[in-house]
Amino acid sequence: MIKKWRLILDKRSDGAWNMAVDEAILANYSNQRIPTLRIYGWQEPYISLGYSQEPEEVLRPDNAFPFVRRITGGGCILHHKEVTYSIVCALEDLGLPAGVKESYRMLCGFLFDFYRSLGLFASFAKDSQQADLRRPAAFCFSNWEEFDLVIAGKKIGGNAQRRKRNLIFQQGTIPQQLDFSQINRSIKHVFGASQKAGCLDDLLGHPTRFAFLSSLLAESFKKTFNLGLYRGLLSPQETQTTKVILKDKEQACVF
Repeated sequence: MIKKWRLILDKRSDGAWNMAVDEAILANYSNQRIPTLRIYGWQEPYISLGYSQEPEEVLRPDNAFPFVRRITGGGCILHHKEVTYSIVCALEDLGLPAGVKESYRMLCGFLFDFYRSLGLFASFAKDSQQADLRRPAAFCFSNWEEFDLVIAGKKIGGNAQRRKRNLIFQQGTIPQQLDFSQINRSIKHVFGASQKAGCLDDLLGHPTRFAFLSSLLAESFKKTFNLGLYRGLLSPQETQTTKVILKDKEQACVF
């Protein structure tokens, strides 16, 4: 029997709202047991910080963009013209192994199919001759780790995972465009991001559409993991949890 997953195709939204929704889905999973793929965007430039990052350490004093903290690790990201996804499930929902690295590798499998559908061929950074896995950076796309995805010698997007007992929460981003002038003006220690990071519009040589990419990403997820997707919305409990989390985020993100 094919497992059914909820697919939430969201519009572009405020950054704090985006992160609060992801957290609310995770917080309610144990009660609702609804494995979920959520795909969403950003209505304006917005910075997300990794869980352990402090704003004064990674953001420039004259940074003009709002920011929010993720519950996943990794470096900070200036989000805007991109497709972002989150996955919330239990290990058994996808038959994933208990090991974090191995489950992370398997979860990224649908991204390979997504890029192939666009005529792009990705590899893990550990398999790329251009990879530099030694130099950490505050900016996510300048920081290559072994299971980051690389296309044409440049890191494409980023992914991060968090565990909650046997539950998995994974976030990922696929940039359509990158504005390196904005990145350099807002984030410290980017370490030559323009040479290390790539985006879809540059790799493909033409503009991409958010709606098309969102649908293609969902289809790749469905095909890779051999499951069914049904369009869904947040439950009333998830909506209420989102509002509570949002208040905390709005109070916390002051620099």
